[in-house]
Amino acid sequence: MHSRFNLSIVLPMYKPRPGWEKSLKENIELLDREFNYSVKIQYIIVNDGGENEHLLSLFDVIHEAKDNIRFISYPQNMGKGYALRTGVAAATAPIVITTDLDFPYETKDIRNVYALLRSGNEIVTGKRKPEYYTATPLRRKLISKACIAMNKHLLNLSLGDAQSGLKGFNQKGRQLFLETTINRFLVDTEFLVLAEKRKLGIVVLELNLKPGVKFSSMGWQVLLAEGKNFLQIVKMNKTLYLPFKAKENYAKPAGVVNF
Repeated sequence: MHSRFNLSIVLPMYKPRPGWEKSLKENIELLDREFNYSVKIQYIIVNDGGENEHLLSLFDVIHEAKDNIRFISYPQNMGKGYALRTGVAAATAPIVITTDLDFPYETKDIRNVYALLRSGNEIVTGKRKPEYYTATPLRRKLISKACIAMNKHLLNLSLGDAQSGLKGFNQKGRQLFLETTINRFLVDTEFLVLAEKRKLGIVVLELNLKPGVKFSSMGWQVLLAEGKNFLQIVKMNKTLYLPFKAKENYAKPAGVVNF
C-alpha cells in the first residue's frame, strides 16, 4: 500500500460533547510533539450518525488548519464496530491505530503502540491498569470486570482485557479487522478471538489513563445487545475453522467528505 502517511488513526464519533473540536486539535498537536514531528499521521474520523450542518461546518474549520483529516459521515447510528470498520477500510497508512475521539490514554501509549508495530509485531492491544478502575463509575467497573472474566473462562481468551479502547495493527491485522461482523462495542473482543484463532502475533501494552477522562454511561438496552453479541462470539469461537481470508464485509461509507 502506497501512502504519504506513516500512520492512520481511526476515531469513531457519536454525539460528541461540546468543545470536542478544540480537544481534537489539542490532541493532534500533542501527538505531533510526542512523535517529534517525524511521523506523518492521517486522522480518519467517522461520524456514526447524527449528521447536522453545524457538525459539518466545524470540520471545514478544522481542515483549514489540518489537511491530514478525512471525515466520513452517515445519517443513521450503526454502532462503534461498524464505525471502526468503516474507518479502518478507509485508512491508507501501513500501520493503523484505533482509539476514542477524546484520546483517553496518554500520547506516549500511542507512540509505544506505533513503535511495537514498526518493529514487526502484527497486533498491539492495550491493557488497562488497576488505576483505571478507580476512576470509573461502579456500573462500568463491574461490567469491565465481568467481561474480562467471561473472556477468560468462556472464550479462553488469554488476553482477558479486550475492551481497552486502544489497538493497533499492521496490514495483516487490518485485513483481519475488516473480517469482523459485530457492529457494536464487542467488535474488539471478536477481533482478538479471531486473531488468536489465526495465530497472529499479539503484544499487550499496559496503558496510562489521562486524568480527568469522562466515561459515558451504558444503558440496559446496550448491555442486552452486547449480551447477544457475546453469545455470537462464543458460538463463533467453537465453530471457527475458515482459512485466513478477508471477506471485506466492512461498512460501505455513505456521504464521504474528503478534506
